[in-house]
Amino acid sequence: MGLGYGYGIIRANVPDSLAHFIFDAGVAGFYLSLLSRRMTSAQRRRVQVLMPWVALLVGWPLLLFFLPVQDPLVQLVGLRGQIFFLPFLLIGAMLESEDYYVLAKWLAVLNLIAFGFAVAEYFDGLERFFPRNADTINMYGSRDLIGFTQYRIPSTFIGSASYCGAMVCTMPLLLNAWAQKRVGRLEYWLFMAALVASPLGVFMGASRSWAGIMILAVGSTFLTGQMTFRVLLGSTVLVVCVGWIVSNNPRLQRFTTIQDTDMVEKRIANSVNESFVDALHDYPMGNGLGGGGTSIPYFLQDRVKDSVAMENEYGRILLETGIPGLMIWLIFIFWTFARTVPDGEWGLALRLTRNLLVFSFATAMIGTGLLTWIPGTPLVLAFMGWITTARARQPAVIRAAQPRLGVATFATNRR
Repeated sequence: MGLGYGYGIIRANVPDSLAHFIFDAGVAGFYLSLLSRRMTSAQRRRVQVLMPWVALLVGWPLLLFFLPVQDPLVQLVGLRGQIFFLPFLLIGAMLESEDYYVLAKWLAVLNLIAFGFAVAEYFDGLERFFPRNADTINMYGSRDLIGFTQYRIPSTFIGSASYCGAMVCTMPLLLNAWAQKRVGRLEYWLFMAALVASPLGVFMGASRSWAGIMILAVGSTFLTGQMTFRVLLGSTVLVVCVGWIVSNNPRLQRFTTIQDTDMVEKRIANSVNESFVDALHDYPMGNGLGGGGTSIPYFLQDRVKDSVAMENEYGRILLETGIPGLMIWLIFIFWTFARTVPDGEWGLALRLTRNLLVFSFATAMIGTGLLTWIPGTPLVLAFMGWITTARARQPAVIRAAQPRLGVATFATNRR
């Protein structure tokens, strides 16, 4: 995660094509380190729950890789986009409660470091941190705040949306870790500071979709009423503090343009209706790996044949893996969110994470990158592995007394 947080600023400042693979190298090293560890019987049991899905999600793109639709190097990049992060599903299932607490502490530190860079960019501008080049062209194209005079803030990420998404996805862990009784005084203030910096980072990054997801996920979790008075009071104080800062700074209020119904309708029509239906008709078996929207390095873009892309993550999956690949993903997503989320030490984080991911996948039809995003996709997949195996972490007697599927509405948790 440290490499992922710094990936954007490193890639922008190191003019070498190898800089594009820094995060991949870190992930590969992490995978290799896991091979030297023995899983416990409990970890094996949890991993077995997900293995059939991982086999399907990896196997279909791997089969398509051997069909010469695109240039071999483009197909290799596309294959990476489809399967490279999928082992994080198993890693999320393997992690124990103590691992999640340690992860929460490190994410709090990383979020505060990212916020420091964001504040510096807010006052000093982007040029001091990000040179203008092929890797930052989109970043400098996002000057649409305060009458097109200010940029969205990317912090140390490859773009402002990546920064916002990382802050939103880490908040469930931070909030639950902050609420636990074992937290010490130093850790208490660390989590508190991160819980203020993270949502402020979302508004500085000015991503409307991630701001909306954050508000909906937190609001729906609060409405369940399954919070202690201490957590509810502390969360309310945090919301009031962040809300006061945002309400007094117009530069942090881009998310309010969601109220423009004409703009929202046009975006949905372009991404969901017209482009997606055309892709279903024209590419029922896909346009080849890498030929449908996976981020291709600039030095390979001239090799893409019949390049097609749309602002729709499901459209990207369809264009690269065809209707069969899209169906595998849709069924897996539904199966994940239909799983029961139990109470317990991490119950709050599990409920909040599930709500967050439900809204994330719902809005993926009007945006792209949810499953190819550095460093957020590893977190998203690890959390999906955590959610799907949460029930398997309970003692057998408790599991037997609970239903296997959740209720129809995913924003609540009932026994």
